Amino acid sequence: MYIAVENIKPGYRVKEDVVGQTSSPIVSAGTILTEQHIRFLHAFSIKSIDVMIDEENITAPLQTASASASVLPDFDTMERLYFKTLERVKEEFVRWQSGMNVEIARMRTIILPILEYTLENPKELHNISAYSKKDDYLYHHTLSVGLLSGMIAQKLNYDKGLIVQSALAGLLADCGMSKIKMSLLTKGTALTESEYKEIQNHPVTSYKMVKDLNLLKPEAKLAIYQHHERLDGSGYPQGAKGQTVHLMSQLVGLADTYHALTTERLFRGRQSVFKAIETIQQDLFGQFDFSVVEALISLTAELSAGTRVTLSDGMAGKVMFVQSAHKTRPLVQLTNGEVVDLVKRRDLYIEKSE
Repeated sequence: MYIAVENIKPGYRVKEDVVGQTSSPIVSAGTILTEQHIRFLHAFSIKSIDVMIDEENITAPLQTASASASVLPDFDTMERLYFKTLERVKEEFVRWQSGMNVEIARMRTIILPILEYTLENPKELHNISAYSKKDDYLYHHTLSVGLLSGMIAQKLNYDKGLIVQSALAGLLADCGMSKIKMSLLTKGTALTESEYKEIQNHPVTSYKMVKDLNLLKPEAKLAIYQHHERLDGSGYPQGAKGQTVHLMSQLVGLADTYHALTTERLFRGRQSVFKAIETIQQDLFGQFDFSVVEALISLTAELSAGTRVTLSDGMAGKVMFVQSAHKTRPLVQLTNGEVVDLVKRRDLYIEKSE
């Protein structure tokens, strides 16, 4: 019998393949639904499905997220899930622009399926910047900062609740942008001083939009307010420094910075992952806690002997040795046999790795 997805319970058995705008089923016939399957159905905007209700399955212990991952969709999940989630992020921005309030339960439903999938499949993180399009940069940035924040939080050994809170903080950090004229947000030329100040006020606006949400923890609200503050006092809106900048604020801020550097925007080109990490380590030294930067490096730029790389001059090779003090500048053997020490060759950097 067909049941609305909002009324589906874990333990129901799927009678027919559930398909969306995909080449493979979102959930296959015969699958016993878990909470994670149900979140996928919501993420893909499935309204109702044909199910069988087996009492023994409803009362039986359900699989954990990791155990059930093997029965989740096996199509190009990340790309389709990403763009489906992006559509919902856009819808929320339109709601906020029209004066509607932030609904934290709705935002949690939006981010949780793709967050759980990415946490289970961290290599998919490399695709995020490639998905981003400069014309829709704001929405891509919003979603990507949410995902990156959650993943950095996991690397810092936050518990599951705080990982989700970190992701929500990243997702909502720029909600205040919805109160700024779209013509200013999409301006392709340099901002005037007054326009820049208006943009810089968005953390304050974002905080005002979330400060009364009971399901959002105080540290997540603070992270939304402080995500442009820096340890050295160079940030805004208050110029906070040192220990007054919460660690969650820093991880959201670093996720924001990293995605901005690795994504093409209307007025700035993208950097490679490795070039972006070097920019953070060198040009932005002292702005972020070392542990947060190390967590990002382990997620995005971890290299090991044998990894195939392409350098900025187009030459290909493989990593021979990585010094712990120079993780983005290993010893590389090129296909012609030449060995290049990137610590010494500062005119070169890694463009991509495989």
